[in-house]
Amino acid sequence: MPDQDQDQEQPVSAETAAPPASDETITLPIAEFEATRAQVVEWKERCMRQQAEFENVRKRLRKDADEARSRGIASFVRPILDQLDNLERALATATPETFNEFAQGVTMIRESLRATLSAAGIEQIACEGVFDPSVHEVLAEEVREGATKGSIVLTHRSGWKLKDQLIRSAQVVVAK
Repeated sequence: MPDQDQDQEQPVSAETAAPPASDETITLPIAEFEATRAQVVEWKERCMRQQAEFENVRKRLRKDADEARSRGIASFVRPILDQLDNLERALATATPETFNEFAQGVTMIRESLRATLSAAGIEQIACEGVFDPSVHEVLAEEVREGATKGSIVLTHRSGWKLKDQLIRSAQVVVAK
């Protein structure tokens, strides 16, 4: 049986041989086995390095996103803090004798705050006309002379949106 010995000593290539069944054995020359083992070790190390690099990139991106968010919030809040200072100064100087000037100053601060919000893309939701359930929240219904059913007759709280995203719905009273 010289053919059997010849078959066992010939190297089996992965491209031409079918995968062995669980109880079959494959005979490979030691050099080829060691080369394959070295390749497996190399690929395993590459895979581990790539995973570590991926984790580092993920952590760096998360950190960069957090820093960008913080910078964005800080740049948005800075002008609001100026308006808060203005409110504190107005309250510190308020007396019954200077009520008209106080009311005028607070009105100016409110308008300045609205301008700051508008510059950031935050807009107030209109509360005139017909009730819109996507941006208005009904607190109550009232019978009002001259008002059509479903129209907004009173606003309790303003609603705000950032572009198309609702930040806070407006709370309204509608006509019955």
